[in-house]
Amino acid sequence: MFAKKRKAEEPPESPADDSDEFEPLPFIGRASVDALLKEADEALAAIEQSAKQMRKKLRQQAKTIKDLITSSGGQPRVTGPLSEEIEINVGGTVLCVPRKPLLLPGVSESIIAYLLLHHLDGLPKDTEGRPFLDADQIYMKWLRDEITNVGMADAQGESHEILLTPPHDTDVSDDDDHMEVDNQQQQQQDGEEDDDADGEQGGSDHMAALSSSTASLDASVGRLGEVQRGLLNFHKLVKPLLATEGGQGGEGDEIRSVRVLGETVSTTEATLARVGRDKRLYTTFHSGAPVSSIRPDHLMKAIDFARRRRIAPLGTLVRPPTAPNAKQIRTDTEMYGLKYEPFFSGVAGGGFVIETDDEMAELLNMTGKTSPMPSLLYKGSRDTYEFPKMLECVAGKSGLLFALRDGDTHRFGCFIDGPLDPPEDPTKTNKYKAPVFFFSLSGAYETPTKIELPGGRHWVEVAGRQGVVTSKGEPIGNVSIARGYLWLGFAQPGPASDLSSCHQWIKRDELSEGYKGTVNHNGDGTLAQSATFTCDEMEIWQVSGRHRTLIYCHWLTILDVDDPMRAGAAGGGCVEVIAQSRAEVQPLSQSCHMPFFDGLTVWIFLHVYGA
Repeated sequence: MFAKKRKAEEPPESPADDSDEFEPLPFIGRASVDALLKEADEALAAIEQSAKQMRKKLRQQAKTIKDLITSSGGQPRVTGPLSEEIEINVGGTVLCVPRKPLLLPGVSESIIAYLLLHHLDGLPKDTEGRPFLDADQIYMKWLRDEITNVGMADAQGESHEILLTPPHDTDVSDDDDHMEVDNQQQQQQDGEEDDDADGEQGGSDHMAALSSSTASLDASVGRLGEVQRGLLNFHKLVKPLLATEGGQGGEGDEIRSVRVLGETVSTTEATLARVGRDKRLYTTFHSGAPVSSIRPDHLMKAIDFARRRRIAPLGTLVRPPTAPNAKQIRTDTEMYGLKYEPFFSGVAGGGFVIETDDEMAELLNMTGKTSPMPSLLYKGSRDTYEFPKMLECVAGKSGLLFALRDGDTHRFGCFIDGPLDPPEDPTKTNKYKAPVFFFSLSGAYETPTKIELPGGRHWVEVAGRQGVVTSKGEPIGNVSIARGYLWLGFAQPGPASDLSSCHQWIKRDELSEGYKGTVNHNGDGTLAQSATFTCDEMEIWQVSGRHRTLIYCHWLTILDVDDPMRAGAAGGGCVEVIAQSRAEVQPLSQSCHMPFFDGLTVWIFLHVYGA
């Protein structure tokens, strides 16, 4: 019996696309082959369509990147002859920076070079029409000289590194780069061997090329994303230094100058106004009279401190200036209206228990940590007062600052220089030693006050999720700090249903002077309104040591060092590798670690510690 004759199948249609330059696929007559051809052709058409969409998105991204540059007065192209110098007023001193070295690989993508090459017109102008950079002139003189050295080395076919300290010999990024080169060379050799074949792998070659192009596209798109994020970071960082009102300048961009023992010191109205119009720093720059009661470099340091406070991003610590004569720099700084203490930028107006930046700075000072940086781990009103949730938020963190608010008047807490470490058995407790001190921000004392505790109180006990901390055999709460000076999740019997139920007290002979809170029949006091209370807010901050933020800076490596005297004229305390000449062009790093505000304003450009 013959099989029923089937109607001849039509050739598979190509995807509807007016731009398709290929003729329809020929009909083979074998269903499996025709199906494979159709599947492959549709896949290629989909790839073509995706490629078109990607090219559209690529152009949109390019426009976004260009808009990021031009929106703040930047220029995509470098203007001005390479042989000429850039004349710029830095803090009252006119500097001439050679333009050509700024374009060298390794220098051109540093922040200072990018600012001078592409955003020079966006800076405020002095009375002579010169671009004004509100930065430390001593550091910029040093950097100008180093950039000049890079240009001279390049002209001689040599290399020159701009360093504040010796180079970082343990950087392994170079090893990775060498490995990538070796792999590429091996791939090229493999490709040459394949070319010697008889052509049987022609289809495979096309697939390999497609795969390679896809990988290259993916890598390029990833790098473009990094560039876009880097530009966003750049503009966020340098925005306070650029002229306002679309680059046209406003009242805050006016340049104010004063003569100090024959030297000119300048800054912007915005920096002076941030200090306060009633402060001596502000009135001195507005009086027009010469100054002879302070050294020029000390006034520059005071201005630099004010400037760093103004431009500090949220969540950063600004340290006061330092000088060989520590007593005098403190006196001079305070004489001009600035408190000689670290300034924290970020909590004011944020609805935190720690209400002001000054309060946070005082608390950070109390911890005794070097370059302390706070980060909020837990907030009761945000994360709930459930004990397991709190443990989850602080897990693995050390250096914990507890801040509690009882009503509208009493704000206080404690600092544990260690972790909150629950037991492995959730039904047990874990008791361990850890340095502890208490503090009051308001209510029990007139001003922020630290309460030191004797060594016998430096204990913390944490219950498991199903356990309870006891006192004299009675179940009490979830957490006991300083042997019961602070209980979280307090009840009798305990624990309470959540952590907001608290108990806090301190023996009368361990309270700091100035206590004005309530006392019990034994004369013991509390930092809350009453010893047993329900807190209205509870926060736990981690206070770490030297904290860094990651900022995109191509070919720039920065590391901490402990000896600021090794930093030369910049007075720094970090390693900076800024540049290599053409004779030795090799990326050092795709990113840089930049600590927060422990130095001059030009930390934005390539500087961190010291002042």
